[in-house]
Amino acid sequence: MEILFIMNKYHYLLIVILLTVPTSPASIFPYSQSALKKILLKNESVKELIEYKDNKNTLKLKLKVLGVINKNRAKHGLKAVMLDILACRVASKTSSEAVKGKYFGHWNLRGEKPYLRYAFSGGFHHVSENASMIKTAFPEKKTYKNILKFIITAHMEMYNEIPPNDGHRKNILNSWHTHVGIGFSLIGNDFRYYELFLNKYLIFTPINTNRKAGEVIKISGRVATPGYGVYYAIIYYEKIPLPLSPFEIAKKGSYPDFTDTRIASLPFWEINYNNNSKKFDFSFKTSRRGLYYIKIFIKKDHTGKEKLLRASTKGLSPISGIVIIAK
Repeated sequence: MEILFIMNKYHYLLIVILLTVPTSPASIFPYSQSALKKILLKNESVKELIEYKDNKNTLKLKLKVLGVINKNRAKHGLKAVMLDILACRVASKTSSEAVKGKYFGHWNLRGEKPYLRYAFSGGFHHVSENASMIKTAFPEKKTYKNILKFIITAHMEMYNEIPPNDGHRKNILNSWHTHVGIGFSLIGNDFRYYELFLNKYLIFTPINTNRKAGEVIKISGRVATPGYGVYYAIIYYEKIPLPLSPFEIAKKGSYPDFTDTRIASLPFWEINYNNNSKKFDFSFKTSRRGLYYIKIFIKKDHTGKEKLLRASTKGLSPISGIVIIAK
């Protein structure tokens, strides 16, 4: 069967004549019944995006692909990631809207980038997106076997990228990732596949993200991962996104995980952090209407008591993705 892969981020085409996945991939990437039971229970507890709630069969498919992802990470000595229900629903919504809207990319028709879509759905952690598209010569049936074949093939094409066009592979092999959400959608001969990798290290105090311009916003929580301390925070500003056409989305490549407008850069000595309780908090003011994207960085063995004249985020990865909407 001839498959045309259109991989985003670098907009290159790859023609594959024969699929290079096993005839019976379901038997090669097993998952335990206890893992299935746990994820089914978690699936019932998450209330956000309920219209994109996975059924048992789609969760089985996602656990299969999770096994492939973790097998690839293990080859490089990286820890396994866990399946995240909210991220799965965000990825499912993204793939469904993309295939129905006949577009493909890291933006949607509302002009939202991945971190906005995740935050608008109730997420607070940092998210990094992989996206893939498959078009077949003829319509495909939505069978378990076909979908599994497509999602494993899509993931492996990204994992097997070679430098310098290896952005998806680097995302898969990012050592900071702890969780992943998986979404896919097939209509006729058109298939979309999305992976949302998360960095979940913090537990946040509940926050109302819909605010009035001019308000002071307080962000607080605690570090949930032993051995790390809150080190830095950056707040970016951006305007409310404007709608995009499928043509405009197709012209875009990899998405920037920031904007050109910084509202604040807060090194650890400007953040209230207690290394004993692991609690932290800081505040900033919303100066105008728009979106405020908050990145928090943690550092291994950081206590907050170091005597430094300067701080740098080099070698660190953001572990928050909070977005405040100021109206």
